[in-house]
Parts: sequence; structure tokens; C-alpha cells
Amino acid sequence: MSIAEQISEFKCSYKLLFSMRLVFILLLFSWLFLPVLLWLSLVVIYANTSTEDNGNGALGLLVMFSLSMLVASRYVGFLWGGADDMPTYFMAYERYNSFSSMMVTSLLYGKHADFLFSFLSWVIAMLSEQHLFIYYFLCIFLSYMFIWKFCKVVGTPYPLLCFLLIVLFYKLFQAQWHLIRAAIAIPILLCGIWKAKENFKVGLLVFIIGALFHFSTFILLLPLFLFNNKLSNRFSFIQFSQSLIAFIVGLFLFILFVFLLSGFVDNYMINKVLTRLVIEPNFSKLPSLVFFIFVSIFSIGAYIRDGNESQRMLFNIGLYFNVIGCLAIFFIGEELHRIILPMYIIYAPLLIMSLGVFSPSSVPFMFLLTIKSFVLLSFSYVIYINESEFFYKLDSKRHPIELKGIDYLSSFKKYFSEDIEYYNGYRNK
Repeated sequence: MSIAEQISEFKCSYKLLFSMRLVFILLLFSWLFLPVLLWLSLVVIYANTSTEDNGNGALGLLVMFSLSMLVASRYVGFLWGGADDMPTYFMAYERYNSFSSMMVTSLLYGKHADFLFSFLSWVIAMLSEQHLFIYYFLCIFLSYMFIWKFCKVVGTPYPLLCFLLIVLFYKLFQAQWHLIRAAIAIPILLCGIWKAKENFKVGLLVFIIGALFHFSTFILLLPLFLFNNKLSNRFSFIQFSQSLIAFIVGLFLFILFVFLLSGFVDNYMINKVLTRLVIEPNFSKLPSLVFFIFVSIFSIGAYIRDGNESQRMLFNIGLYFNVIGCLAIFFIGEELHRIILPMYIIYAPLLIMSLGVFSPSSVPFMFLLTIKSFVLLSFSYVIYINESEFFYKLDSKRHPIELKGIDYLSSFKKYFSEDIEYYNGYRNK
């Protein structure tokens, strides 16, 4: 290549870099003046061209703030036919007075015994004088930060796009408390699995930290951690069949063990598992599982041909939860979203890492465009119907879908100064 050609190539690269930086800066400032929903759509478009080298932490933080404000602004009460579990956690939060009674309070009101989540709740309660909005906002924001970290750890080439496809997914962003706890724990547990490949002791420590945020999710992911050295393997059909049979037998033995143990030990966690192990097929949550199975099928090409280690790990983990999901439909179908919640987090990096093997390039482009459109439209629809009464404290009669970034800032100030009210009672579902 001649010197003139090198100079010309350098100029083109510089112009492209300058134009991308300009778009990045415009996106940052436009958040103040554009409806946040429109702004998020523009960020999704930008994220498709934004690699890990472009330093989009600022955009990620704005997305985290926006969604945390949106979710924390909703009315906490007798919603969704009495299925809202938020009031019970607020009842616990308002009663965190001393460290010694922290776990008892969590168990009595929040119906959980997860030490680190209880400790986090107690610390926020002590520092904020039991401010409800700060508690809600910070827990959601923290879950998004861990999801962002996971997107970076797995090495996806488009971490911002990966993050957006996860947090805007309609079943995840409008989280209740049991899902918020799980959304904090899952990326930590998954990071522990990835870290254990490099350093087992560090991975184990990270995995234990995640376990102390949500124990039942820890149980679901424990087999993956124990066999993490196998997760990057490319399994044949025969190996997969053998693993499936071994897994089903192991699952049956675990259930049998829990039943036998319940005859000797009266433990809350054991009783909680037993109350959900009822043969009652329920297919109401099947569409989400079908979507994730379809993503896994789409990813087979990269898995067989040229998937990198992270892609193979994501694919094998996805296969694990798809199998569990198919079995869970017949036992705890109504709670299927709890079982396959890790899929809401791993589907995006799996999808993005699997696109490169397709030819022509228009195939993955159209597929990704379809997924992004679905995520944005479903997200918009949930806000549009406003069943959760987002921004219910605002005096303005504007619909939440119209609010701009500057409105989010003023709303944050209002909620911070006035705090929130909630329905003081237990859910009936």
C-alpha cells in the first residue's frame, strides 16, 4: 500500500471516528429534550454500531437511571389481580431496625432468608432512614449494573446493544421484588461461572456472593458451576442425550431427597420447594420459553461451526434452562418465569455472538432487526397501557410515554422529597 493510500485510509478512519463521537455526544444531550422512549429507540440503533472500544458507559448509566426511575415510579399496591409482591418487601424494609433482627424481619415479612439481600436492605434503610423510593430505585439500579458487568465479562462485541436487549425485554424491566432479587443474583452467579474458568477460587467467591442474594437461583445454577469446565465443550447429539438422561435422573433423585428430608426437618426453604412441586400443567408462560428455544435453535449454526468459548458456554447454559423450562411447565407452569429467568439475561449475548456465521449478512441483519423491533414495541406497549401507573405522583396529566429526560429528573426530585405510598397488605397470588 502506498503512502498516499495509507493517508487516505487514515483520513477515512478519522472521519468515521469523529462522526461516531459526534453522534455519541448528541445522544447524551438529547436525553434531556426527547421523550425517553424515542431516545431509547435511537440508542438501540446507535448500539448496533457501537463496539466495546467506544466507551459507552455514560449511555449505559443514562439507560440505567431512566429505567430505574420508570420502574420505581410505579404504584406499589394491589395490582395484577393481587399478584404484586412489592408491599410485603416494603413492610419488611420499614421494620429493619437492628442488624440482629434483620433476618427474622426478612423471613417474616419478605418471605425470604437471603443474607446479602437482607443486609443490603438493612444498610439502605439505616442510611436513608427507611426511605422507600431510594430503596426501590437503588435495588433496580444495582441489578442493571450487574447485568452490564455480565455483558462485559462474557466478551460480547456489542455490550451496549446486549444490555439494551436484556433490560428492555418486556418481562424483565417491570420487575417485582422476587425478580429484582433474582436479577441481582443471576449476573453475579453467571460471572462466577465465567471467572471460575480462569481462577476457580475467585469464581467460587463470586458465586457464593450471588447465592447469598437469591438462594433458589443459586440451586438452579449450582450444577452449571460444578461442571463449568465442561460448559465450553461442543457436545454431540449422543453426548447431549446422555447428559439429558443423567440430568433427569439427578433431578428426580433431588426431588425425592427433598420429600424424604421434609419428613424429618421442618425448614422454610424445603417447605417452599414442596409447595411448588405440584403436577399442574400450565402453558400461560409458554410464549417466553418458545422464544428462548427459538434463539437457541438460531444459535446452533455458530455452536457447530465457529462459536467461540463464550458462545458455546452460553449455548450450553441456554440448553440447560430450556430443558428445565420444558419440564417445569408440567409441574410449576404458573411460575415458569422464575425457572427460566436466567434466559432473559443470556439470550442477548448468545444471539449477538451467533450472528457472524450466517451468509449472506442480510439474514442476521433482518433477524436482529426483528428482535430489536419486538423488544421496543413490547416495551412501548407496556408503558402505553400503563397498568402499573408509572409516574402516578406527577401533577401533570401527560402520559408516561411522553415524558422527556428533564421530566425524569424533576420526577426523581419529587419522589425523593415526598417518598411513595403503597398498599399495606399481602398479595393473594
